[in-house]
Amino acid sequence: MYNFVFQNPVKIIFGKGSISQLGSELSEWGNLALLVTGKGSIKENGVYEQVVNSLDSADISYLEHDGVTANPLLSHVRAGIEKARAGGCSVILGVGGGSVIDTAKAISAGTPIAHDVWKFFTGKKGVKSSLPVICIPTVAGSGSEMNSAMVLTHDDKQYKFGFAHRYLFPKVCLADPSTTMSLPPDQTAYGAIDAISHCLEPYFSSTLENAPFQYGFMENVCRTSIKTCLRLLQDPESFDDRSTMLWTASMALSGIGTAGLGKISFPMHLIEHAVSALLDVPHGAGLAAVIPGFVTYQQNDLAKRLAQLGRNVMGLSGEKDQQVALDTIESLRQFIASIGCPVSLKEIGVSPKDYPQLLEHCLKQAQIWRMRDYDKSKISKLLDYCYNP
Repeated sequence: MYNFVFQNPVKIIFGKGSISQLGSELSEWGNLALLVTGKGSIKENGVYEQVVNSLDSADISYLEHDGVTANPLLSHVRAGIEKARAGGCSVILGVGGGSVIDTAKAISAGTPIAHDVWKFFTGKKGVKSSLPVICIPTVAGSGSEMNSAMVLTHDDKQYKFGFAHRYLFPKVCLADPSTTMSLPPDQTAYGAIDAISHCLEPYFSSTLENAPFQYGFMENVCRTSIKTCLRLLQDPESFDDRSTMLWTASMALSGIGTAGLGKISFPMHLIEHAVSALLDVPHGAGLAAVIPGFVTYQQNDLAKRLAQLGRNVMGLSGEKDQQVALDTIESLRQFIASIGCPVSLKEIGVSPKDYPQLLEHCLKQAQIWRMRDYDKSKISKLLDYCYNP
């Protein structure tokens, strides 16, 4: 195992009714919050009312910044920064899915600075301070509530870049699985795919052979996500399964399973960010469309690791790694299709004529993420495999 530093300072308050503690928890960080939300679903399912009641009971004032989209936009973040500055907000409160929490993080990092927040995403500036972020996740998937990463789309340039920094960890996460009960089937499925991909990428990209805890941890996340998602699509109001999915997704990208693995990379996200910047598809759908092609492209190099995944997650058997690897790829494809997700870039509307724009995007992100082995040739081949696995 390689040397590592692990730090995850997020305080998690998990369970039914946890939102009632929002006021007392947030008051430790300030008394004027910018309330960041999506397009209105929390007002329909009762979450908004719980949030406001808890804030009011603690005499905490708030300004509202709603309208976050599925792929959060730079222009909306900039507007939120101006609103937080003008109002003198001391805390950013994100209530919603990963896009809302990412937006809250971007606003928290952008409010104290003199330069534009986009410079964080291009690697031109580093975060030196941020406003505290409190979050209430209403979607199980991104795990943004439990990590230091955020993703943002530049409206004009059509770049969707990701960035992480230790100052971006939320201070407190109030996670009530009840808030995810009203999710439609597609969002439930996309969330499961997101959690799975957060484990598949380090699982396949690490070169460390002997890491039984880390690989076992990631296998458990994948196995649990698959089984729980299938149950939720049959019984969407199962509180136990909603709890399991929310906690599993939070753990997937928490850093626990990747500590000690050394250098890892996120090539599936590299492709997906380019695709959703171009087509504005949901993040989970874009990842689903990339997974079969990525593992097919890597089947020879990753035969042993694919076989291990197949045996430990998909329940496959067989002595020859190469054959089990092929069976694993097919099992992954069948699972993705069975939950109503796309299994190729072609299926979500990508055309070969889009390749130049996708390639340009991927190369820029690869440079920022220091994925030096993903050059023009490799990315082009990967796009081909993902287009038609």
